[in-house]
Amino acid sequence: MSLIRLAYASEASFSPNPDHSGVEPHVARILLASRRNNARQAVVGGLYYGNQRFFQYLEGEEQAVRAVYDRIRVDDRHHNVKILLEEPLRQRTFDNWSMKYVPLADDVQRMLQRHGLTDFEPDRFDRQLCEEMIAVIRDSNAVDRLINGQAGPRGGNDEIFTPGIRRGLVLAGVTLVAALAVGGTLLLP
Repeated sequence: MSLIRLAYASEASFSPNPDHSGVEPHVARILLASRRNNARQAVVGGLYYGNQRFFQYLEGEEQAVRAVYDRIRVDDRHHNVKILLEEPLRQRTFDNWSMKYVPLADDVQRMLQRHGLTDFEPDRFDRQLCEEMIAVIRDSNAVDRLINGQAGPRGGNDEIFTPGIRRGLVLAGVTLVAALAVGGTLLLP
């Protein structure tokens, strides 16, 4: 089986409507479904959404990547889908992400500024910009408020809560149990 990588650009068909966390709800739903579906097919990669446009990078077994792309291509949440890069790949570069999302535009803005660009228009990216965008997504350390688990290519981490939220919930649970135990002993004669 051979590995391939594929990057595409598209335009959103919906009007932006970020929720209180700043993540557009359509994008949030895309990410959640992508993580679940991509992990099952051992497809990894990353997504960036800005200026009403998507840039997505996928890598994995050729048949799986093509199946994911075929499904993406007909999704009505975007249009003008354009493949920017499609080629064989020797080894994975996004091993820890079923679909990484970069929610902050700072790294992307710096990349655009280096090339004298003001707007995020990935459909106009040449190979060099495409490679730089892939590197920005891969190397980004931005805290992703929506992305809570890192799913490797051989299985998913479909957990609902981030590690920090889980620790907080465990601590709250332990505190509640302790409070009930202390309260119960105070009621004993």
